[in-house]
Amino acid sequence: MDLHTILILGHIVGTILGVGGATIAEVQIAKALKDGKVDSSERSLMHANYFLIRVGTVLIVLSGIALIWWWVMVDGNSWPLTSAKVWVKEIITVVIVVNAVALSRRWVPLWLGSAISFTSWWAATVLGVWRHVPYSFWTILIGYIVSIGVVAVVLHYIRKWYLGRSV
Repeated sequence: MDLHTILILGHIVGTILGVGGATIAEVQIAKALKDGKVDSSERSLMHANYFLIRVGTVLIVLSGIALIWWWVMVDGNSWPLTSAKVWVKEIITVVIVVNAVALSRRWVPLWLGSAISFTSWWAATVLGVWRHVPYSFWTILIGYIVSIGVVAVVLHYIRKWYLGRSV
């Protein structure tokens, strides 16, 4: 297995851990809020899940940097430096990291941080598998920002329905 394949594999594993973890986190949060308290077993599962999301984040960051290096320096291809898709994915990765810090320090409310995390991981995944994105940088970025708002509203109503009360 060559270095390029290892880097791609690392990026895919990081994505799986991140998007899977963010999705599971939403289920865990809803279940924990159902009875109004987070017991020790729920807390333990959440900590394990958040650890895996952090591992995914590290893999994404390191493999992303290495892949861009590979394409530019080894392959002699400058497309990652001019790709709107790649630039938005880089911004989303920074948002994932900053949001994780903000959530852990309680600088953002859970409803917002949760929507940002969920949307960011899924948006990066969709952009990663979408080979030829026909949109400009600004269109993709605005679509991502609007998606955060839409996901926040959808998650609010899912929680409201699941909890059977106002959230």
